[in-house]
Amino acid sequence: MADLITICIPTYRRPTFLLQCLYSCLAQDYRPLEVDISDNSPTPETGEWVKTVAPPEGVSIRYWRNPPCTGPVESFRKLFDAARGRRLVFMNDDDVLLPGAITAMSEAFELAPDVIVSYGREQIINTEGEVLQETTAERETKYRRGIDQTGLRRDLLVCAFWQQIAPIGFLILAEAAKKIGFRDRAEVGLAVDTDFAIRLGRAYRGYAHVFIDRFTYQLRIGPSTLGQTSRDVVWRLYDGMRSMDDLSQEEALALDGLLRRIQPLALREHALAHGRVAALRILLSRPYGSGSFARLAYTLSLIMSPNLAYRLRRLWLTRSGRTTQVLRRRNRAYPFSEGPATTSNPRQLL
Repeated sequence: MADLITICIPTYRRPTFLLQCLYSCLAQDYRPLEVDISDNSPTPETGEWVKTVAPPEGVSIRYWRNPPCTGPVESFRKLFDAARGRRLVFMNDDDVLLPGAITAMSEAFELAPDVIVSYGREQIINTEGEVLQETTAERETKYRRGIDQTGLRRDLLVCAFWQQIAPIGFLILAEAAKKIGFRDRAEVGLAVDTDFAIRLGRAYRGYAHVFIDRFTYQLRIGPSTLGQTSRDVVWRLYDGMRSMDDLSQEEALALDGLLRRIQPLALREHALAHGRVAALRILLSRPYGSGSFARLAYTLSLIMSPNLAYRLRRLWLTRSGRTTQVLRRRNRAYPFSEGPATTSNPRQLL
């Protein structure tokens, strides 16, 4: 008999998206299945909508409404503690599981007795649910989610540094998830998913994991994100990773690749909020790429005078013929806009 799998969904004031996510979970063909929802919304509207949903046979829905001060990390911790399944799936309330995803990921666990986690490819969708083909393809290349990476593997930490492990929608042993847990934003910033994968890779070195060559979930990207309006996306993660040791050559190379990807954002965050000296140290460190003279000038101006740097960027965008739409999008983005976020996923910037 198949073991119980728990789907954990924290939610906050997005009942419409949550229902789409919930129905995608209920459409899975795996049994037995339970869907646990932890609601941080200040009003009871979400809970009232959830009550109207009738789960199919073999699926249960459990719902909790939390005190208003409960954040997303505490919400996940509550879901971990309450989960009854031997394995877990994490979902954001605005994302979607694709049909057959849980069955496919569960079957991957049969490839070896020590499989810790299985995960597939992600499709990127917009707020209307339309698949963004170009963005999806770019991210598959960026995070090395190609057919050559599929199957049973034993390089979990390397893949964590690549960020190949999906931010959500993966199937993991509940024991491992509870052992690793999510760290607070004060400890690691908004990059909690990358931090989770890296600590999982370090704790379970040599254990098996499986990458599946099929789309298993859809990640929704909106016009504005917490990563665009916050100054603590990756700088804590970056500072912590620079001190990592006891790595194999392959792991060290993968770590250098991750540092290269997040260094510009870590530098920007330090320059704007956490210290010019730290930003300059990143600029002068390995493996920060020198790039063009224009990039170097912009980076130095960002460290010395952020307002001047953003005026120079606006001038460059105007002279290079960028559209007014692009200018509006970039000007409302990080770091000066404090507008609402449609999703909390920071990987749009990582």
